[in-house]
Amino acid sequence: MIAFATSNKLKFLEAAAIIPGIEPLHLHIPEVQETDVMRVVADKLNFVSKAMLDHAVIVEDTGLYISSWNRLPGALIKWFVDELGTKRLAEIVLADRENATVEAISAVGVWYRGESQVFSGRTAGRIVLPCGDELGWNTIFYYPPSQKTFGEMSFDERLKVSMRRAPLIEAGKWLAERGADAEE
Repeated sequence: MIAFATSNKLKFLEAAAIIPGIEPLHLHIPEVQETDVMRVVADKLNFVSKAMLDHAVIVEDTGLYISSWNRLPGALIKWFVDELGTKRLAEIVLADRENATVEAISAVGVWYRGESQVFSGRTAGRIVLPCGDELGWNTIFYYPPSQKTFGEMSFDERLKVSMRRAPLIEAGKWLAERGADAEE
């Protein structure tokens, strides 16, 4: 069995589309408050390694790194969206009209039989006023090649350019090399 420890339905759906047969894992993993997604995922893997699980586990964290904010808020983006809302967050970023560029970075960590590895992926974009279906910061993350926000894209469109895509593919390969099977 390969399990994905997340309570985020979109993240799970993306993982399931890339690693067929993956199962959701309802495991409360304390999350260190840190801007660097790689450090957050390393901490999650440390927790998973102590949980005495007999199957593979995938963890993930995504950060939004705003250029004009010295790459903040990073992995703390959820708290910014919760406190400010996407509209207000976009307005604040857009007040600095010189640079609304942003990079979404995903770190995907995998643990299996005492081994672990972290993979990362990136998608560059711009912050815009909200447009599309509301889910986290998707409505304000504009992906220039598509001329849409993540919130305007269909699931399949977003999956093709998602910052989680490459690291999930790598995690699946890493697990396959070690004999882990989502169908176990």
